This record gives sequence, structure tokens and C-alpha cells, in this order.
Amino acid sequence: MNFAEIVFVLIMFITLTGALMAVLSGSIIYAMIGLVTTMFGIAGLYIYLNAPFLAMMQILIYVGAISILITFAIMLVGPLYKRPKEWTTLTKFFVSLIVSLFSFFVLLKIIMRAFLSGGRIDAFAISTKDIGRAFFDKLTLPFELISLLIVVSIIGAIMLTLFSKGEK
Repeated sequence: MNFAEIVFVLIMFITLTGALMAVLSGSIIYAMIGLVTTMFGIAGLYIYLNAPFLAMMQILIYVGAISILITFAIMLVGPLYKRPKEWTTLTKFFVSLIVSLFSFFVLLKIIMRAFLSGGRIDAFAISTKDIGRAFFDKLTLPFELISLLIVVSIIGAIMLTLFSKGEK
């Protein structure tokens, strides 16, 4: 194994460990830590695939903003005194079977499309500089509206927390 393969295996190990921690953890806090670890691993895969813009967007948007919003939601819910009804083992099995089969067929369709096109998939002829230019020239308003939406959701979470505790 060369150095690139060792790095790839290490990144995949981190990603899969975080995903297993997120899915199998009994604590919602540990599940959140596993989710953040998985998102960092995916950013590492983007860097490995020589897509630094996607890696930075993964870190900024998912690891930064989305994980903070999920953490606010966890803090807003508080301790779970009333636990929801547990699923039976048979229900869990059928739901996981349906999701697995759907994922398998979608992946199979993507792979078959790649092989039917001769195994050659065209790469995008766009650079990070072009994406940045598009953000600052053509997409300024949507970019600012998304940041405004994130700020409003954070303020809303704080306000809901304050009102639920009886403070104003």
C-alpha cells in the first residue's frame, strides 16, 4: 500500500467510526459528536479527491452551521422525560430493509449509467475561482439570504428557550 491508500483508509475509518457512533449511540450527545466526526471525514474525502472548495463548504456549512443548529435543537428539547414508543425489532428490520434496498438500487443505477457511458464520466470544467466569482457577481442576494436565515433561526431558538423558561 502506498501513502495515498493509507490516507484514504484512515479517512474512511474516521468517517465510518463517526457514522457508527451516530447511529448506534444511546446518547443524543454522543450521536451528535459522531455526526460531526462523520462530517469531518467527508470533508477529508473531498480533500483527498482534490476538491478543496467542497471540503471547505462541508466544514463551513455542515460542521459549522448545521451542527450548531442541531445542537441548539438538542438544547431546546432538554431532557427526554417522556420517551417515545420504542419500535419493535420486526419494524426496525423492515424499515432498514426498505432503506437498504432503495439505496442499493439508486447506487446500482448510478454505476450502470457510468459503465454504459464507457466508464468515462466527464469532469466539471469549473475552478474554485469561477465559483467564487459566481457567488460575488450573480448569487449575492441568495448567499446573503441564507446567512440571514441562519441568524434568524439561531435567534428564534434562543427566544423559544427563553419563553419556555418563563423569562422575557
